[in-house]
Amino acid sequence: MNLAVWIPLVTIAGTLLLVLTSLLNFSVFVRQLRASREQLEMARRQLENSRQQPEIQLVQRAMIETSDHLKLLVEKPYLRPYFYDNRKWTEGDTATRDEVKAMAELLLNNFASAIIHAAAFPQYPVRSVEQTIRIHLRTSPALCEFLIEGFGRFQVAGLALLYLKNETRAQIEADLAMLIAEAGQDERERSRRVTLLQHVRSTTEGDALEMAKYSLENARLPAVPARKAS
Repeated sequence: MNLAVWIPLVTIAGTLLLVLTSLLNFSVFVRQLRASREQLEMARRQLENSRQQPEIQLVQRAMIETSDHLKLLVEKPYLRPYFYDNRKWTEGDTATRDEVKAMAELLLNNFASAIIHAAAFPQYPVRSVEQTIRIHLRTSPALCEFLIEGFGRFQVAGLALLYLKNETRAQIEADLAMLIAEAGQDERERSRRVTLLQHVRSTTEGDALEMAKYSLENARLPAVPARKAS
């Protein structure tokens, strides 16, 4: 076979080899591109999960804060009527007064924590928490009694709890007026309660969350130093 015949054959073979090499390179490129897309998708999911993690944690915290007392009620079911059925504690009940007060303290501390988190973090599922707290406060004389007696302990959440406890603004104002009268010789606490009452009267609209935000912002304000006598 002469050279004239071999040249076209070699050219065709070389062309086929180039085509085959190109196809192999393209296949490798496609696999690399697919792997890159999968890595980008994984990175996007991880980023999304990291963004959602704080929200998930807040939801979990809300569930804990509004249901942490249930395990105690399972252990001591005789306490349940004092927090669900509008029952007042009386002498001779199976539950002791200290047990009822301890449960009321646990519930209110958890509810106060939930309200503070709702005021501080927009992602906190506040509306469902508000409804839970409202139901308990309106069906539990023990909770209402502990809130009034220990109002000074709830510096941030106290006003919001009063909003959830009562159905009307007049009832809220009446509670605050009573709390002012019961402040006794504690001028600082009395002044704080007067300020809360003035704020309620000056606010035409507002709900528990807004009251919690107001209390939280005021709690963050630095104390004004007293002026030295000249």
